[in-house]
Amino acid sequence: MSDKIRVAVAGLTHGHVWGLIDIWAQQPTVEMTAVADATPLLERARARFARAYTDWRTMLERESPDVVLATADNRTSAQIAIEAMQRGSHVMVEKPMAAELSDASAMLETAHATGRMLMINWPVRWNPAFYALVERARAGEFGQIYHLRFRIGHAGPREIGCDPYFVAWLYDAHLNGGGASIDFGSYGAMLSAYLLGMPERVYGVRGVFTKDYPVPDDNAILLLHYPRATAVLEATWSQVGTDGSGNPIIYGTDATATVLDGKLRIHRKGEAVRWEEPPPLPEGERNPAEYFLRCIRENRPPTGMVSAEVGYMAQQILHSQ
Repeated sequence: MSDKIRVAVAGLTHGHVWGLIDIWAQQPTVEMTAVADATPLLERARARFARAYTDWRTMLERESPDVVLATADNRTSAQIAIEAMQRGSHVMVEKPMAAELSDASAMLETAHATGRMLMINWPVRWNPAFYALVERARAGEFGQIYHLRFRIGHAGPREIGCDPYFVAWLYDAHLNGGGASIDFGSYGAMLSAYLLGMPERVYGVRGVFTKDYPVPDDNAILLLHYPRATAVLEATWSQVGTDGSGNPIIYGTDATATVLDGKLRIHRKGEAVRWEEPPPLPEGERNPAEYFLRCIRENRPPTGMVSAEVGYMAQQILHSQ
């Protein structure tokens, strides 16, 4: 590997890609080598890279990048990840892991077989308050977690102004894997998997409750049953504004804790409610590019919320209802 880490972006239709390009381009050890996309979005990105392609397979063959960002639709991103790892690249996939459980399984198997690093990027991981809450809960600071509630969503991809290429595949059940149930339900599935592992049973309700145009679903609720805990995961493409409540909420035997307005709200047994400012994320873990590059430099796979193993468990949860 040369002094510079050669990064290629495969797909521009995942709306998160533009922020990722900015973050990766800011890393001093990175060369933004190539980008590939078959839509007119390529023109928007072309100037940020040394070379541009309309076909991601051609890009992988000609460029042999060190790192590939898979940022297409969920189904295509899984195939990009598999083929990139087979060609020797480390891969970061923008959440969720895949559209189908079989694709997620193939991704995990390929990572193990090739020894390449595979990271599933969940944007919430880089939120200091969210990270602090989750890691403190996982460390047992709030006692045994017996219930978890997480609601996430917005008014809908079209309604908030996502570009039409992003909207097109989000509203396609084959390319997305579902609707809001996958787009936002995946976050809750990841969180539950990381804090509680695999549930014994998953119950799900989803439907189109507010849209007057075709979508796979615009609202969903998953109920996860664990031996000594439950989790309620809510996903929506219908919500107007915010309800003002803390989110996620972790109910432990020693405390109830949540994030509200960027702070941790913790209510312990026999104590008044405490509001705590989260510490900043440590250097080397402040964003997905910085973290993944450190994993590569130190030759250790991504761990925690962004690990491929947690991403795979989240996919299992989503497809076990």
